Amino acid sequence: MFGNAIQRVISRFKSPQKVVNICFIVVFLFSTVLTWREAMVLEGAYVANQRNSLDSVATLLDRQLQHNIDNLLFYRNAMQYALQSPISTDRTRKSLADFDLLRTQPFWQLRLDMNRSLPMSGVSDEFVNSSPLLDRDEKTLHSELSSALELSYIMRLSDRSRPLQQRMFYASRSGFFLTSTPPANDPKIIALYYRLIAQPYFSSQSPQNNPSRTLKWTHTFAPVFASGQILTATVPLDYNGRWYGVLALDYPIESLHSFLQQAKYDDHEGTVLLYDNEFNPIATSAENLPKHPLFTEPQLAQIAGVVTAAKQGDQGELRMDSRFITWAKLNNFDGLLVKVHTLQEGVQGEFGRISIVLSVLWVLFTLMLFVSWIVIRNLVNNMYSLQQTLSWRANYDTLTRLYNRGAFFDIARALSKQCQQQKVPFSVIQMDLDLFKSINDRFGHSSGDKVLAHAAAMLSDAFRHGDVAGRVGGEEFCIVLPGTTLEEAVKVAERIRVRINSRELLLKQGNTVRISASFGVSSAFEFNDYDFERLQTYADHRLYKAKQNGRNQVCSAD
Repeated sequence: MFGNAIQRVISRFKSPQKVVNICFIVVFLFSTVLTWREAMVLEGAYVANQRNSLDSVATLLDRQLQHNIDNLLFYRNAMQYALQSPISTDRTRKSLADFDLLRTQPFWQLRLDMNRSLPMSGVSDEFVNSSPLLDRDEKTLHSELSSALELSYIMRLSDRSRPLQQRMFYASRSGFFLTSTPPANDPKIIALYYRLIAQPYFSSQSPQNNPSRTLKWTHTFAPVFASGQILTATVPLDYNGRWYGVLALDYPIESLHSFLQQAKYDDHEGTVLLYDNEFNPIATSAENLPKHPLFTEPQLAQIAGVVTAAKQGDQGELRMDSRFITWAKLNNFDGLLVKVHTLQEGVQGEFGRISIVLSVLWVLFTLMLFVSWIVIRNLVNNMYSLQQTLSWRANYDTLTRLYNRGAFFDIARALSKQCQQQKVPFSVIQMDLDLFKSINDRFGHSSGDKVLAHAAAMLSDAFRHGDVAGRVGGEEFCIVLPGTTLEEAVKVAERIRVRINSRELLLKQGNTVRISASFGVSSAFEFNDYDFERLQTYADHRLYKAKQNGRNQVCSAD
């Protein structure tokens, strides 16, 4: 049943080529849509992979920064607790007494224990008084010094094996500092302290500049490092409404470079860059920071527009030119982690190779489909041509190019029934060439064939629209005339007779012959009978009557 339904649908298309074309178009569209679907799935997997790759780097960096920031906040809490409950020991009192003796010196150092604490370095009263940002409050000075000396024990015991962090320090507004990388007791103390309080991160932690008293990040110039840059995380130290100073962690750019390079798993996974809050590149997973900006001003504005509205920890992606950009806002840094994946890196990566294979398979399938379409189309064309040839030979006489007896009788019966249903006239003409046997005997069968072809051509030229003729015997022809009365059929037969007899036909050896034909005509109205075969018999009787009466004439009566 299903096969019959398909056959009925196919039968609506008269041209087999259209069926073949439609089938191949459907297969091509289906393969293209399927490939496109696979490409979309692959693209989704690629985007997820890029985001996961950047997320792993962001998580590692966030985790390390969180650990360091926790330490920084711990140091601040320890200092605040020490300011609240200062400890007085013999060593502390001795160190404070030493400070009272040394405070007028240009530079000085104090140390509670040579093996367990870090030295505290400072500058003179004169230096402090010369800067409006500094203030040695005599009421709180000794308690701050003792708290810093206690902090020196903790800083000495801190874990220095962590990556990224290079130096932790406390810079006091009272003219001294404590650092995890202590300097020698020499004049460089003055220059080092001046650099600490002159950096933007120190003044940015004043109550006026940081009323919320939160952690801040600054990206500044540091000539002591190879890159000349340093990233610093700072928190203010406040107690009882007084701003004492700044606790800070320094991150050299080299350590950030190294961290990003170690966190990168694959050379074809793109370049990861760390940007500060002003979209200046800080560090990269590549060998060096790019000499030229990776993004134009409009592109940076586009990134800024997307990132500014995002929350800490959010991620996203952008497409720029032939690059795929993935970004992530860190939870513990007010900058941005960006991953740039170029088209070349994408092609060399795993997803690029899969995409190439998918594209090659689609191209190969399309080529195979196209070649198959050409072969099958040619095969169908040949079969269709063969079918038409066989159909023509089954229905037509090859010599006269008129319908043969079988096909003509089928058509004639159908036309007679149609005329009977419509109650219109229906006439039949039976024609036979005169003395045809003598032509075959005199000039041969090839000449006879030429005469038959000539007679058929004359017959066809005299046709009207709707008339049908066929060769029903050796030299006998029959014509059916739907919608034609007996009188009109006689006129048609007479016109055919005249055309055939009016021309001489050139045969072989320069011989010419003028042929003639005899006709018998019958009509359905005449006998009130639409049966074609009986009408054809009536016409055949009248044809022989015409021959008996001398040939080359039309007979329409018994």
